[in-house]
Amino acid sequence: MIRKILVAVDGSPLTHSVMRTALDEARCHSAELHIVHVIEAKWTDVEGMSELAIRDLEEEAASLLSSMKAEAEAQGSEATLHLLRGHPGDRIVDCAIDNGADMVVVGSLGKSHVKRMIAGSVSTFVVTHCPITTVVVKQGL
Repeated sequence: MIRKILVAVDGSPLTHSVMRTALDEARCHSAELHIVHVIEAKWTDVEGMSELAIRDLEEEAASLLSSMKAEAEAQGSEATLHLLRGHPGDRIVDCAIDNGADMVVVGSLGKSHVKRMIAGSVSTFVVTHCPITTVVVKQGL
């Protein structure tokens, strides 16, 4: 039985499709919805990065989460927000486990093999490392 769904959002063009999928699943299962956004550690650990720049990243992230919560509420769903820092894949997996999620919903932008090897793929990481059922919403071609 699915009681809690964790949806990872990153502000990419795919974010609204990922949210719609998570909201559909939450309605279908009468499940609690948790929305997570991870500020990637590489952006906050840059030597010399000003506290002001970090604050801007946090404000952007909080704004994204707030708009996703409003989207959920417009569809009749309550949502719990999680703003985290670190490696996105690790933090999404940890958040899902720590909150007792029964399903994780992530997006995949369909990076090329070369880009995936260089930058990695958060969705691939989550699918590979998360012990919880994971739904991947792919970008339409």
